[in-house]
Amino acid sequence: MTNVIDTDFSLGPVQLRVQNIDRAAAYYEHVIGLRLLGRSSSAAVLGVPSDGLPLVMLRKVEGSITPPRTYAGLYHFAVLLPDRASMGAFIHHLHDVGEHFGAADHSVSEALYLTDPDGNGIEVYRDRAREEWKYDADGFVHMTVDPLHEHQLLQEGEGIKWHGVPSGTKMGHVHLHVHDMEEAYHFYVNGLGFELTADPKKFPAFFIAAGGYHHHIGLNPWAGRQAPKASIQNTGLDMYTIMLSSAPALEPVAERLEAAGYSFHREENAFYVNDPSGIVICVTANSPDTVLPAEQMSRLAE
Repeated sequence: MTNVIDTDFSLGPVQLRVQNIDRAAAYYEHVIGLRLLGRSSSAAVLGVPSDGLPLVMLRKVEGSITPPRTYAGLYHFAVLLPDRASMGAFIHHLHDVGEHFGAADHSVSEALYLTDPDGNGIEVYRDRAREEWKYDADGFVHMTVDPLHEHQLLQEGEGIKWHGVPSGTKMGHVHLHVHDMEEAYHFYVNGLGFELTADPKKFPAFFIAAGGYHHHIGLNPWAGRQAPKASIQNTGLDMYTIMLSSAPALEPVAERLEAAGYSFHREENAFYVNDPSGIVICVTANSPDTVLPAEQMSRLAE
């Protein structure tokens, strides 16, 4: 049994609970630049316009409210654009539609931060080339929170017409508020098999990844120590997806989770597991090449 998760894995779509499907779908289409791929009265799937790759699944929850950020769950999910010119074009687009955003330069990446109408955090970012990343003597990647040079990005995107997120866009990472940092570390590192990538003495969070990436998952205690799980009747994160490269790659993950004392629900070429904060993860060997039927999307949060 290997102790490291499949390094050829990728992150798949996130599923979000929302109050109003029309409002949420419109936001992800017209502001974020995704395309509606499937729709029912209570659910929607949105993805990359050029290739139909699903990135966001929406599920309507009747009577839901947006809880304060004092609960475990989503801090943000992060949509990774393929290049800097696309980032510049996206910023021009946000100015055109009058959407406010936060911004930061993280040394390894340049990022924008938004919040959807249901309080779900979103990052849209582009990576610098890996040969530009810096590392400390212990091999941890150097990341910062510096001001973003927005004017340079705007110059990069000048004259590029925004038609939604471009081909090559994918889910880059997810960042989570967690109930307990030690429990989260045990689950994600010892159970799932991710590796710590940034010096935890320098950051009030854990950044973990596979295959040498700066981070696929962020874990933070910023919702408060022992933050309670958000109710599935309120807006927030239903689940996110880890897509392994093959069915055999599922077995070492399942064995590690069992050895670490975690239970999970198995289906064909996939299993569903709750992390210690109650966040549902779909670990699958399937690629989301086809849109899930909308009526199937709500089962994960039941």
